[in-house]
Amino acid sequence: MTHYIEDPYLESEFEENFNDLYEIEGIKKIKELSRQLRTFFNYKTEVIRYRFRSSLIPAKNYTNTKFFSQKQKIESFTYEFITILKKIKKPAQILEQGIRSLFFCNNKIQLKNLSEITEKLFILLHYFSEENLHAHPKFLKFNVILAKNICLVKKCLYAQFSEFFEELEINYSNLEGELEELIETTPVEKEQSKKQLEERLTS
Repeated sequence: MTHYIEDPYLESEFEENFNDLYEIEGIKKIKELSRQLRTFFNYKTEVIRYRFRSSLIPAKNYTNTKFFSQKQKIESFTYEFITILKKIKKPAQILEQGIRSLFFCNNKIQLKNLSEITEKLFILLHYFSEENLHAHPKFLKFNVILAKNICLVKKCLYAQFSEFFEELEINYSNLEGELEELIETTPVEKEQSKKQLEERLTS
């Protein structure tokens, strides 16, 4: 017969280690969520700067090697992201249902792939949020739409933070609408389009 002897010192050490680990993970998650908020506010700032810019700004960033390589990277990861989502979403399903079905089917591989690609994209989105994208309105819009869709995915992946990502998704959606309206109603761009049309008609 085996006798179990409680060791209060062992239990205390285990509890202490568990609490330390829990605290470390909590701090990491708070930092991550804080970074995502900073990313959103950076994009909001860029939209405001685009709204009140005095004239067209030269696209200097496109001559920057790092900027260009990071742009290629985010486009490549976005293609991978879309490919994964297409595999997940079944006919007659909305995307959220497709993602949640991964949990019911215990599809750890696809969940891992989806989690990893969203993390990579969010890191790149944060990088671009600090790169004066008001000078590149179409790319700015691309990033805002991408961020909105990643928030939708993260809302499904992380149930404990679903409300946070839902709010962030709504804010990015509003930002997209604001940017859409700005790009469509910019007088300078309208004038450019008119000149291009005139040139085509006369050439």
